[in-house]
Amino acid sequence: MNDEGRRLLPLVIGITGFGVLTFSLITPALPDLADALGVSRGLIGMVQGAVAVPGIFLAMAIGYLADRYGRRFVGIASLLVFGLAGMAGFFARSFWPLVAVRAVQGLGTSGILSLGIIVIGDTFPAGRERRRALGWNSAGLTITGMVSPILGGALAEVDPFLPFLVFAGALPMAVWARKLPGPTGHRPDPPIRHIRAMTGALRRNGKLVDFGGLLPFGTFALIVFAGLGFTTTPLFLESAFGVGAAMRGVIQSALSVGSTTGSLLAARAADRFGTGRVFSGGLTLIATGFGGLATSANTVFAALALAVIGLGLGLTFPLLQDFVTSSVSAEYRGVAVGSFVTFVRLGQAFGPIVGSSAAVSPGERPSFAIAAILTAAVLVTWSPARRWLRRAFSSR
Repeated sequence: MNDEGRRLLPLVIGITGFGVLTFSLITPALPDLADALGVSRGLIGMVQGAVAVPGIFLAMAIGYLADRYGRRFVGIASLLVFGLAGMAGFFARSFWPLVAVRAVQGLGTSGILSLGIIVIGDTFPAGRERRRALGWNSAGLTITGMVSPILGGALAEVDPFLPFLVFAGALPMAVWARKLPGPTGHRPDPPIRHIRAMTGALRRNGKLVDFGGLLPFGTFALIVFAGLGFTTTPLFLESAFGVGAAMRGVIQSALSVGSTTGSLLAARAADRFGTGRVFSGGLTLIATGFGGLATSANTVFAALALAVIGLGLGLTFPLLQDFVTSSVSAEYRGVAVGSFVTFVRLGQAFGPIVGSSAAVSPGERPSFAIAAILTAAVLVTWSPARRWLRRAFSSR
């Protein structure tokens, strides 16, 4: 690892770790928030989904700003918005005001979660070194995702709104973010021309089909992860096993334990078996884990199933991020990552709504079984579809 990498990687992990808090810190409190706000459990998923909505529309714009004004500008601004709006959730004691401040927090979240991938792509050379850095970044994020449900659940036992105060920690992080790279001096074209130029670069590199394919997969994966993994699961644990908020956080942290393990193994596994086999293996684990969750007879079995799901996601996502950062040069990297994050945000926005609605109908266990079937379908079809699309585009 080069000197700049040693200096920036801890900063990147710290900054993007706060982005993960957006989703994982609040989930154990969702049933209690529904009671405190006087809304149904089918509606409470909006508190989770609202934070992802701005990223659907603004992630590419944020990526463009990172290309134009530098990574430092985006990092500091995103952390300030994230921290202030997140902390405001503690004071929003009605449903729609809470949804509103979560949506504002989502503006900062979009910049935070895009930034880490962009900076790693800038700092580490393509190949094993970059995959390892992305794996360490993902591991750091999932460790945060492991600890934060425990913290959020414990705080929610005191007051379901108390976890929102943790987001204030992003404010001092904004000072540290001053160490991020500033403007490069390169001035990209206006936004639409810049995006078209990126698309042309992908086509010339022969990566347009793969790039286009990973976008909807990012949406699907996050609907499964943020919806059924983080939103349906705490509702399931309460209704099926009578588990309180603190213990829900402990059990749900198994998802992040598995994801951390997978993220640390992803680079080595890709070197040994190839990215395609590792990707298929990750999908197999996700499908198996959801099948286990659908049939779990106790909380121990449910925790093991969540760990298997996390392991599969941990193996796949660093490889997807590596492809995104390597598919274009640094001058287009911000908007390329922004494109990927846009589709991830779609999954994060609709996933919690799907997850909380699914807990009502068809129910938690049938929803987990459906997730297993859909993931298995992606496993079977992704490679043939990729070959067919490559042939179709190459014949034009």
